[in-house]
Amino acid sequence: MNTTPQLSRRRSHTAAAMIGSLLILTLPACALSGEDGAHVWSLTGPDASVGDVALTAADGAEWTADGLRLDGTGFASTTAPGPVATDSSFTVSAWVRPAGQPAEYASVLSQAGEVAGAFFLGVAEGMWSFSVKPADGNGDDFVTNRDRATGVEVEPDSWVHLAGVYDSADGRAHFFLNGYPASVDGVATDPVFAATGSLLFGRAQARGEATDFFAGTVSDARTWSRALDADEIADAAKVATPEGATLNRPAVAEVTCPNPHGGVCLGPVDAGTYATESFTPTLSYTVPEGWTNEEDLPGNVLLTRTDDSEEGVWGGSYVGVYQNVRAPSLCGEGTEAGVGVGSAELAAWYRTVPGLDIVAESPVSLGGLSGIALDLTVSDEWTSPCPLDGVLHAIPVIIGGGVSQLHHVMGSALEMRLLLLDWEQGNVVVEVTAVREQHTLPGYLEEAGAGAVVGSFGFQE
Repeated sequence: MNTTPQLSRRRSHTAAAMIGSLLILTLPACALSGEDGAHVWSLTGPDASVGDVALTAADGAEWTADGLRLDGTGFASTTAPGPVATDSSFTVSAWVRPAGQPAEYASVLSQAGEVAGAFFLGVAEGMWSFSVKPADGNGDDFVTNRDRATGVEVEPDSWVHLAGVYDSADGRAHFFLNGYPASVDGVATDPVFAATGSLLFGRAQARGEATDFFAGTVSDARTWSRALDADEIADAAKVATPEGATLNRPAVAEVTCPNPHGGVCLGPVDAGTYATESFTPTLSYTVPEGWTNEEDLPGNVLLTRTDDSEEGVWGGSYVGVYQNVRAPSLCGEGTEAGVGVGSAELAAWYRTVPGLDIVAESPVSLGGLSGIALDLTVSDEWTSPCPLDGVLHAIPVIIGGGVSQLHHVMGSALEMRLLLLDWEQGNVVVEVTAVREQHTLPGYLEEAGAGAVVGSFGFQE
Protein backbone atom coordinates (compact mmCIF):
# COMPACT_ATOMS: atom_id res chain seq x y z
CA MET A 1 0.00 0.00 0.00
CA ASN A 2 1.37 3.42 -0.92
CA THR A 3 2.13 5.63 2.06
CA THR A 4 3.72 8.58 0.29
CA PRO A 5 1.90 11.84 0.97
CA GLN A 6 0.60 12.66 -2.47
CA LEU A 7 0.47 9.62 -4.70
CA SER A 8 -2.43 7.23 -5.05
CA ARG A 9 -0.73 5.04 -7.55
CA ARG A 10 -1.28 1.27 -7.64
CA ARG A 11 -3.65 -1.64 -8.63
CA SER A 12 -5.98 -3.26 -11.36
CA HIS A 13 -8.09 -5.79 -13.30
CA THR A 14 -9.78 -5.68 -16.64
CA ALA A 15 -12.51 -7.59 -18.43
CA ALA A 16 -12.23 -8.52 -22.08
CA ALA A 17 -13.10 -11.43 -24.32
CA MET A 18 -10.96 -14.53 -24.26
CA ILE A 19 -10.62 -16.03 -27.69
CA GLY A 20 -10.29 -19.63 -28.64
CA SER A 21 -10.88 -22.70 -26.54
CA LEU A 22 -8.95 -25.94 -26.63
CA LEU A 23 -9.54 -29.09 -24.61
CA ILE A 24 -6.27 -30.41 -23.31
CA LEU A 25 -4.71 -33.84 -23.42
CA THR A 26 -3.18 -34.98 -20.14
CA LEU A 27 0.52 -35.77 -20.51
CA PRO A 28 2.64 -37.80 -18.11
CA ALA A 29 3.29 -36.01 -14.82
CA CYS A 30 7.04 -36.26 -15.19
CA ALA A 31 7.14 -34.60 -18.63
CA LEU A 32 9.52 -31.63 -18.89
CA SER A 33 10.93 -32.36 -15.46
CA GLY A 34 13.66 -34.94 -15.97
CA GLU A 35 16.54 -32.52 -15.46
CA ASP A 36 18.64 -31.15 -12.62
CA GLY A 37 17.07 -28.26 -10.76
CA ALA A 38 13.46 -29.20 -11.59
CA HIS A 39 10.79 -29.78 -8.94
CA VAL A 40 7.21 -31.01 -9.24
CA TRP A 41 4.48 -31.17 -6.61
CA SER A 42 1.12 -32.72 -7.46
CA LEU A 43 -0.13 -31.03 -4.24
CA THR A 44 -2.34 -34.02 -3.42
CA GLY A 45 0.15 -34.59 -0.59
CA PRO A 46 3.28 -32.95 0.83
CA ASP A 47 5.88 -34.87 -1.16
CA ALA A 48 7.46 -33.85 -4.46
CA SER A 49 7.32 -36.29 -7.36
CA VAL A 50 10.45 -34.66 -8.79
CA GLY A 51 13.14 -32.81 -6.84
CA ASP A 52 12.79 -34.39 -3.38
CA VAL A 53 11.63 -31.21 -1.58
CA ALA A 54 8.68 -31.84 0.72
CA LEU A 55 6.11 -29.25 1.78
CA THR A 56 4.46 -28.35 5.06
CA ALA A 57 0.81 -27.25 5.11
CA ALA A 58 -0.21 -24.61 7.65
CA ASP A 59 -3.23 -22.72 8.98
CA GLY A 60 -5.92 -24.94 7.48
CA ALA A 61 -4.42 -25.68 4.06
CA GLU A 62 -5.53 -29.19 2.97
CA TRP A 63 -4.19 -31.81 0.59
CA THR A 64 -7.06 -33.11 -1.57
CA ALA A 65 -7.43 -35.28 -4.65
CA ASP A 66 -7.71 -32.08 -6.72
CA GLY A 67 -4.67 -30.39 -5.18
CA LEU A 68 -3.86 -28.04 -2.32
CA ARG A 69 -7.07 -26.45 -1.05
CA LEU A 70 -6.65 -22.98 0.43
CA ASP A 71 -9.26 -20.90 2.24
CA GLY A 72 -7.52 -17.51 2.10
CA THR A 73 -5.65 -17.97 5.40
CA GLY A 74 -3.73 -21.22 4.89
CA PHE A 75 -0.64 -21.93 2.82
CA ALA A 76 2.12 -24.48 2.24
CA SER A 77 5.86 -23.94 2.17
CA THR A 78 9.26 -25.54 1.78
CA THR A 79 12.05 -25.17 4.27
CA ALA A 80 14.38 -22.23 3.72
CA PRO A 81 16.13 -21.64 1.47
CA GLY A 82 13.55 -22.45 -1.17
CA PRO A 83 14.51 -24.45 -4.26
CA VAL A 84 14.41 -21.51 -6.73
CA ALA A 85 17.67 -19.62 -7.31
CA THR A 86 15.90 -16.34 -8.01
CA ASP A 87 19.04 -14.44 -9.02
CA SER A 88 19.45 -16.80 -12.00
CA SER A 89 17.06 -17.76 -14.78
CA PHE A 90 14.06 -19.76 -13.58
CA THR A 91 10.54 -20.83 -14.51
CA VAL A 92 7.56 -21.49 -12.23
CA SER A 93 4.10 -22.80 -13.08
CA ALA A 94 0.90 -24.18 -11.55
CA TRP A 95 -2.70 -25.05 -12.30
CA VAL A 96 -5.00 -22.77 -10.30
CA ARG A 97 -8.74 -22.61 -9.55
CA PRO A 98 -9.91 -19.57 -7.52
CA ALA A 99 -12.71 -20.10 -5.00
CA GLY A 100 -14.88 -17.12 -5.86
CA GLN A 101 -13.51 -13.78 -7.03
CA PRO A 102 -9.88 -13.44 -5.91
CA ALA A 103 -8.62 -10.44 -4.01
CA GLU A 104 -6.83 -7.81 -6.03
CA TYR A 105 -3.54 -9.31 -4.89
CA ALA A 106 -3.40 -13.08 -4.36
CA SER A 107 -0.19 -15.06 -4.67
CA VAL A 108 -0.14 -18.67 -5.85
CA LEU A 109 3.65 -19.10 -5.79
CA SER A 110 6.32 -16.84 -4.31
CA GLN A 111 9.76 -17.24 -2.80
CA ALA A 112 10.42 -15.01 0.19
CA GLY A 113 13.40 -12.86 0.99
CA GLU A 114 13.90 -11.15 4.32
CA VAL A 115 11.33 -8.43 3.58
CA ALA A 116 9.51 -9.15 0.32
CA GLY A 117 9.31 -11.91 -2.26
CA ALA A 118 11.57 -12.15 -5.30
CA PHE A 119 8.70 -13.21 -7.55
CA PHE A 120 4.92 -13.52 -7.38
CA LEU A 121 2.81 -15.75 -9.60
CA GLY A 122 -0.93 -15.19 -9.25
CA VAL A 123 -3.25 -12.17 -9.20
CA ALA A 124 -1.83 -8.65 -9.01
CA GLU A 125 -3.71 -5.43 -9.65
CA GLY A 126 -6.71 -7.68 -10.30
CA MET A 127 -5.07 -9.51 -13.22
CA TRP A 128 -3.34 -12.84 -13.67
CA SER A 129 0.30 -11.79 -13.50
CA PHE A 130 3.94 -12.67 -12.96
CA SER A 131 5.98 -10.13 -10.99
CA VAL A 132 9.66 -9.92 -10.06
CA LYS A 133 11.60 -7.61 -7.75
CA PRO A 134 15.22 -6.52 -8.27
CA ALA A 135 15.66 -5.64 -4.57
CA ASP A 136 14.30 -7.05 -1.32
CA GLY A 137 11.96 -4.38 -0.01
CA ASN A 138 8.64 -2.57 -0.35
CA GLY A 139 7.63 1.02 -0.99
CA ASP A 140 8.51 3.62 -3.59
CA ASP A 141 12.23 2.82 -3.48
CA PHE A 142 11.64 -0.83 -4.40
CA VAL A 143 10.44 -1.56 -7.91
CA THR A 144 8.14 -4.43 -8.89
CA ASN A 145 8.22 -5.36 -12.58
CA ARG A 146 5.06 -7.08 -13.75
CA ASP A 147 3.91 -8.88 -16.90
CA ARG A 148 0.16 -9.47 -16.89
CA ALA A 149 -2.83 -10.72 -18.87
CA THR A 150 -4.49 -7.35 -19.33
CA GLY A 151 -7.09 -8.70 -21.76
CA VAL A 152 -8.42 -11.47 -19.52
CA GLU A 153 -10.95 -11.39 -16.74
CA VAL A 154 -10.08 -13.45 -13.67
CA GLU A 155 -12.93 -15.94 -13.57
CA PRO A 156 -14.01 -17.50 -10.27
CA ASP A 157 -14.10 -21.30 -9.92
CA SER A 158 -12.37 -21.97 -13.26
CA TRP A 159 -9.05 -23.73 -13.81
CA VAL A 160 -6.24 -21.76 -15.47
CA HIS A 161 -2.59 -22.54 -16.02
CA LEU A 162 -0.10 -19.90 -14.89
CA ALA A 163 3.59 -19.78 -15.75
CA GLY A 164 6.27 -17.19 -15.10
CA VAL A 165 9.69 -17.09 -16.74
CA TYR A 166 12.62 -14.96 -15.61
CA ASP A 167 15.43 -14.80 -18.17
CA SER A 168 18.47 -13.33 -16.42
CA ALA A 169 20.53 -13.15 -19.62
CA ASP A 170 17.82 -11.21 -21.47
CA GLY A 171 16.83 -9.12 -18.45
CA ARG A 172 13.12 -9.80 -18.91
CA ALA A 173 10.23 -11.52 -17.17
CA HIS A 174 7.41 -13.18 -19.12
CA PHE A 175 3.97 -14.31 -18.02
CA PHE A 176 2.10 -17.14 -19.76
CA LEU A 177 -1.59 -17.86 -19.29
CA ASN A 178 -2.85 -21.27 -20.39
CA GLY A 179 0.43 -21.81 -22.24
CA TYR A 180 0.22 -18.58 -24.24
CA PRO A 181 2.29 -15.40 -23.75
CA ALA A 182 0.27 -12.64 -22.12
CA SER A 183 2.23 -9.86 -23.83
CA VAL A 184 4.46 -9.40 -26.84
CA ASP A 185 7.78 -8.79 -25.09
CA GLY A 186 7.19 -9.39 -21.40
CA VAL A 187 8.64 -6.77 -19.07
CA ALA A 188 12.22 -5.51 -18.70
CA THR A 189 13.81 -5.85 -15.29
CA ASP A 190 17.08 -5.31 -13.49
CA PRO A 191 18.53 -8.52 -12.03
CA VAL A 192 16.22 -10.16 -9.50
CA PHE A 193 17.56 -10.44 -5.96
CA ALA A 194 18.48 -13.77 -4.38
CA ALA A 195 15.59 -14.77 -2.13
CA THR A 196 16.76 -17.19 0.55
CA GLY A 197 13.42 -17.75 2.26
CA SER A 198 10.85 -20.50 1.72
CA LEU A 199 9.00 -21.20 -1.49
CA LEU A 200 5.42 -20.28 -0.58
CA PHE A 201 2.25 -21.85 -1.98
CA GLY A 202 -0.86 -19.71 -1.52
CA ARG A 203 0.58 -16.54 -0.06
CA ALA A 204 3.38 -14.01 -0.40
CA GLN A 205 5.43 -11.78 1.87
CA ALA A 206 5.64 -7.98 2.08
CA ARG A 207 7.28 -5.80 4.70
CA GLY A 208 8.40 -8.97 6.40
CA GLU A 209 4.85 -10.20 6.97
CA ALA A 210 2.54 -12.78 5.38
CA THR A 211 0.22 -11.22 2.80
CA ASP A 212 -1.76 -11.75 -0.41
CA PHE A 213 -3.34 -15.07 0.56
CA PHE A 214 -4.98 -17.10 -2.21
CA ALA A 215 -8.33 -18.84 -1.78
CA GLY A 216 -8.93 -21.82 -4.06
CA THR A 217 -7.11 -24.92 -5.28
CA VAL A 218 -3.55 -25.19 -6.61
CA SER A 219 -2.41 -28.27 -8.51
CA ASP A 220 0.73 -29.50 -10.29
CA ALA A 221 3.16 -26.78 -9.21
CA ARG A 222 6.52 -26.87 -10.97
CA THR A 223 9.82 -25.01 -10.90
CA TRP A 224 12.81 -25.14 -13.24
CA SER A 225 16.29 -23.66 -12.84
CA ARG A 226 16.24 -22.21 -16.34
CA ALA A 227 14.09 -20.05 -18.59
CA LEU A 228 11.75 -22.31 -20.58
CA ASP A 229 10.95 -21.14 -24.08
CA ALA A 230 7.43 -20.55 -25.42
CA ASP A 231 7.07 -24.04 -26.88
CA GLU A 232 8.12 -25.65 -23.62
CA ILE A 233 5.64 -23.53 -21.68
CA ALA A 234 2.89 -24.58 -24.08
CA ASP A 235 3.81 -28.22 -23.46
CA ALA A 236 3.96 -27.69 -19.68
CA ALA A 237 0.43 -26.30 -19.74
CA LYS A 238 -0.78 -29.62 -21.15
CA VAL A 239 0.66 -31.67 -18.30
CA ALA A 240 -1.54 -32.99 -15.48
CA THR A 241 -4.54 -31.07 -16.72
CA PRO A 242 -7.36 -31.02 -14.15
CA GLU A 243 -10.69 -32.52 -15.15
CA GLY A 244 -12.86 -30.01 -16.99
CA ALA A 245 -10.04 -27.54 -17.60
CA THR A 246 -9.55 -25.87 -20.97
CA LEU A 247 -6.74 -23.77 -22.36
CA ASN A 248 -8.17 -20.50 -23.62
CA ARG A 249 -5.90 -18.23 -25.62
CA PRO A 250 -5.69 -14.80 -23.95
CA ALA A 251 -5.80 -11.53 -25.83
CA VAL A 252 -2.19 -10.36 -26.08
CA ALA A 253 -1.40 -6.91 -24.73
CA GLU A 254 0.49 -5.00 -27.43
CA VAL A 255 0.35 -1.68 -25.58
CA THR A 256 1.20 -1.57 -21.89
CA CYS A 257 0.68 1.10 -19.27
CA PRO A 258 3.90 3.12 -18.84
CA ASN A 259 3.31 3.17 -15.08
CA PRO A 260 4.37 -0.31 -13.88
CA HIS A 261 1.72 -0.11 -11.14
CA GLY A 262 -0.98 1.53 -13.24
CA GLY A 263 -2.95 -1.50 -14.37
CA VAL A 264 -4.41 -0.94 -17.84
CA CYS A 265 -3.82 2.80 -17.92
CA LEU A 266 -3.47 4.66 -21.22
CA GLY A 267 -0.54 6.91 -20.37
CA PRO A 268 -0.43 10.28 -22.20
CA VAL A 269 -3.62 10.76 -24.23
CA ASP A 270 -4.80 13.07 -26.98
CA ALA A 271 -7.64 15.46 -26.31
CA GLY A 272 -10.87 13.46 -26.28
CA THR A 273 -13.27 11.30 -24.30
CA TYR A 274 -12.20 8.00 -22.78
CA ALA A 275 -13.61 5.28 -20.54
CA THR A 276 -11.88 3.11 -17.98
CA GLU A 277 -11.54 -0.61 -18.69
CA SER A 278 -10.80 -1.78 -15.17
CA PHE A 279 -12.24 0.69 -12.66
CA THR A 280 -15.65 -0.09 -11.17
CA PRO A 281 -18.03 1.62 -11.74
CA THR A 282 -16.91 2.41 -15.28
CA LEU A 283 -15.75 6.02 -15.50
CA SER A 284 -15.94 8.12 -18.65
CA TYR A 285 -13.95 11.35 -18.77
CA THR A 286 -12.96 14.06 -21.23
CA VAL A 287 -9.54 15.71 -21.22
CA PRO A 288 -7.88 18.47 -23.26
CA GLU A 289 -4.35 18.15 -24.65
CA GLY A 290 -1.62 17.62 -22.10
CA TRP A 291 -3.23 15.06 -19.77
CA THR A 292 -2.11 11.57 -18.77
CA ASN A 293 -4.07 8.57 -17.50
CA GLU A 294 -1.60 7.04 -15.02
CA GLU A 295 -3.86 4.43 -13.39
CA ASP A 296 -6.83 2.33 -14.43
CA LEU A 297 -7.31 -0.23 -11.67
CA PRO A 298 -10.42 -1.83 -10.13
CA GLY A 299 -10.37 0.71 -7.32
CA ASN A 300 -8.12 3.52 -8.55
CA VAL A 301 -8.00 5.99 -11.45
CA LEU A 302 -5.33 8.67 -11.73
CA LEU A 303 -5.29 11.66 -14.09
CA THR A 304 -2.50 14.24 -14.20
CA ARG A 305 -1.28 17.08 -16.39
CA THR A 306 2.04 16.49 -18.11
CA ASP A 307 3.08 20.03 -17.09
CA ASP A 308 2.78 19.24 -13.37
CA SER A 309 6.01 17.47 -12.55
CA GLU A 310 6.25 15.13 -9.57
CA GLU A 311 9.05 16.51 -7.45
CA GLY A 312 9.86 16.78 -3.79
CA VAL A 313 7.94 15.32 -0.87
CA TRP A 314 4.48 16.17 -2.18
CA GLY A 315 4.91 15.38 -5.87
CA GLY A 316 2.60 16.94 -8.43
CA SER A 317 -1.04 18.00 -8.60
CA TYR A 318 -3.52 15.33 -9.68
CA VAL A 319 -7.09 14.06 -9.91
CA GLY A 320 -7.73 10.66 -8.34
CA VAL A 321 -10.88 8.53 -8.30
CA TYR A 322 -11.27 5.68 -5.82
CA GLN A 323 -13.82 3.01 -4.97
CA ASN A 324 -14.97 2.45 -1.39
CA VAL A 325 -12.37 4.36 0.60
CA ARG A 326 -12.44 4.50 4.38
CA ALA A 327 -11.62 7.06 7.05
CA PRO A 328 -7.98 6.54 8.06
CA SER A 329 -6.74 6.32 11.60
CA LEU A 330 -4.96 9.50 12.59
CA CYS A 331 -1.80 7.68 13.64
CA GLY A 332 -0.63 4.63 11.75
CA GLU A 333 -1.76 3.07 8.50
CA GLY A 334 -5.19 1.69 9.34
CA THR A 335 -8.87 2.55 9.29
CA GLU A 336 -10.71 4.58 11.90
CA ALA A 337 -13.09 2.34 13.82
CA GLY A 338 -16.79 3.15 13.79
CA VAL A 339 -16.83 5.45 10.76
CA GLY A 340 -19.21 4.46 7.96
CA VAL A 341 -18.62 4.67 4.23
CA GLY A 342 -21.52 6.95 3.21
CA SER A 343 -20.87 10.56 2.25
CA ALA A 344 -22.69 11.97 5.29
CA GLU A 345 -20.79 9.72 7.71
CA LEU A 346 -17.43 10.50 6.15
CA ALA A 347 -18.16 14.24 6.05
CA ALA A 348 -19.14 14.16 9.72
CA TRP A 349 -15.86 12.46 10.56
CA TYR A 350 -13.80 15.05 8.60
CA ARG A 351 -15.38 17.79 10.71
CA THR A 352 -13.80 16.22 13.81
CA VAL A 353 -10.25 15.71 12.50
CA PRO A 354 -7.71 17.81 14.46
CA GLY A 355 -5.79 20.28 12.31
CA LEU A 356 -7.98 19.80 9.23
CA ASP A 357 -9.73 22.99 8.07
CA ILE A 358 -12.90 22.61 5.99
CA VAL A 359 -12.99 25.88 4.04
CA ALA A 360 -16.04 24.95 1.96
CA GLU A 361 -18.76 22.29 2.10
CA SER A 362 -21.70 21.74 -0.21
CA PRO A 363 -23.97 19.07 -1.70
CA VAL A 364 -22.71 17.76 -5.03
CA SER A 365 -23.98 15.70 -7.97
CA LEU A 366 -21.46 14.29 -10.42
CA GLY A 367 -21.77 11.76 -13.21
CA GLY A 368 -25.02 10.31 -11.92
CA LEU A 369 -23.89 10.08 -8.28
CA SER A 370 -24.63 12.45 -5.40
CA GLY A 371 -22.92 13.30 -2.14
CA ILE A 372 -20.93 16.01 -0.39
CA ALA A 373 -17.97 18.13 -1.56
CA LEU A 374 -15.35 19.33 0.93
CA ASP A 375 -12.47 21.75 0.34
CA LEU A 376 -9.66 21.05 2.81
CA THR A 377 -6.52 22.81 3.99
CA VAL A 378 -4.02 22.40 6.83
CA SER A 379 -2.55 25.32 8.76
CA ASP A 380 1.18 26.04 8.51
CA GLU A 381 1.30 26.09 12.31
CA TRP A 382 -0.34 22.70 12.87
CA THR A 383 1.85 19.98 14.37
CA SER A 384 0.99 16.27 14.37
CA PRO A 385 1.16 14.10 17.50
CA CYS A 386 2.56 11.38 15.23
CA PRO A 387 4.50 13.01 12.37
CA LEU A 388 5.47 10.77 9.47
CA ASP A 389 9.08 9.63 9.78
CA GLY A 390 9.17 11.85 12.84
CA VAL A 391 9.34 15.07 10.83
CA LEU A 392 6.50 15.43 8.35
CA HIS A 393 3.45 17.06 9.94
CA ALA A 394 0.62 15.66 7.88
CA ILE A 395 -2.97 14.53 8.41
CA PRO A 396 -4.25 11.20 7.01
CA VAL A 397 -7.35 11.91 4.88
CA ILE A 398 -8.26 8.74 2.96
CA ILE A 399 -7.27 5.09 2.96
CA GLY A 400 -8.18 2.31 0.55
CA GLY A 401 -10.97 -0.05 1.44
CA GLY A 402 -9.62 -3.21 -0.19
CA VAL A 403 -10.42 -2.75 -3.87
CA SER A 404 -8.89 0.71 -3.75
CA GLN A 405 -5.30 0.75 -2.52
CA LEU A 406 -3.97 4.03 -1.16
CA HIS A 407 -3.10 5.90 2.00
CA HIS A 408 -3.17 9.66 1.46
CA VAL A 409 -2.16 12.38 3.83
CA MET A 410 -2.09 16.16 3.41
CA GLY A 411 -0.18 19.04 4.92
CA SER A 412 0.05 22.78 4.51
CA ALA A 413 1.75 22.39 1.12
CA LEU A 414 -1.50 21.08 -0.40
CA GLU A 415 -5.06 22.19 -1.06
CA MET A 416 -7.60 19.43 -1.63
CA ARG A 417 -11.17 18.98 -2.79
CA LEU A 418 -12.86 15.70 -1.88
CA LEU A 419 -16.11 14.76 -3.60
CA LEU A 420 -17.66 12.05 -1.43
CA LEU A 421 -20.19 10.28 -3.66
CA ASP A 422 -22.61 7.60 -2.52
CA TRP A 423 -22.49 4.46 -4.68
CA GLU A 424 -24.35 1.21 -4.03
CA GLN A 425 -23.60 0.32 -0.40
CA GLY A 426 -20.31 2.22 -0.41
CA ASN A 427 -18.74 5.21 -2.09
CA VAL A 428 -16.78 6.65 -4.96
CA VAL A 429 -14.44 9.45 -3.91
CA VAL A 430 -12.92 11.99 -6.28
CA GLU A 431 -9.79 13.68 -4.93
CA VAL A 432 -8.51 16.88 -6.53
CA THR A 433 -5.15 17.77 -4.99
CA ALA A 434 -3.28 20.96 -5.86
CA VAL A 435 0.34 21.36 -4.79
CA ARG A 436 0.61 25.03 -3.85
CA GLU A 437 4.00 25.40 -5.53
CA GLN A 438 2.18 24.55 -8.77
CA HIS A 439 -1.40 25.76 -8.28
CA THR A 440 -3.90 27.03 -5.81
CA LEU A 441 -6.95 24.80 -5.73
CA PRO A 442 -9.09 27.39 -7.61
CA GLY A 443 -6.29 27.85 -10.13
CA TYR A 444 -5.93 24.09 -10.66
CA LEU A 445 -9.68 23.70 -11.13
CA GLU A 446 -10.11 26.70 -13.43
CA GLU A 447 -6.98 27.84 -15.28
CA ALA A 448 -5.32 24.41 -15.34
CA GLY A 449 -8.56 22.71 -16.43
CA ALA A 450 -8.95 20.09 -13.69
CA GLY A 451 -12.47 21.32 -12.92
CA ALA A 452 -13.62 20.74 -16.49
CA VAL A 453 -12.09 17.25 -16.46
CA VAL A 454 -13.88 16.37 -13.23
CA GLY A 455 -17.10 17.96 -14.51
CA SER A 456 -17.00 15.58 -17.50
CA PHE A 457 -17.07 12.48 -15.30
CA GLY A 458 -19.79 9.91 -15.84
CA PHE A 459 -20.22 6.71 -13.80
CA GLN A 460 -21.91 3.63 -15.17
CA GLU A 461 -22.11 0.01 -14.07
